[in-house]
Amino acid sequence: MTGSWLAIVHGFAQMKTWDGQLSFAPFLPQAWTGYAFHINYRGRLLKISVGQEVKLELLRGQVLNLEIYGEKIELKDFYVTKTK
Repeated sequence: MTGSWLAIVHGFAQMKTWDGQLSFAPFLPQAWTGYAFHINYRGRLLKISVGQEVKLELLRGQVLNLEIYGEKIELKDFYVTKTK
């Protein structure tokens, strides 16, 4: 089960950390309608949902600066963008 989670998070969602910066560049395989997962990152609980849109939700913790598709954002509660 852990291998599946890692494949989704690091493969399909392309989650990376570099110099303390969290980033995502998710894509949706053609045969899928969507996927979602939770992560704990530096005392924060995030939910990432990917379908026709990508929704990032900060469920617990302080505001988080991160990147989505190379765009820097400040996640206070939720952020929605189109899946690329």
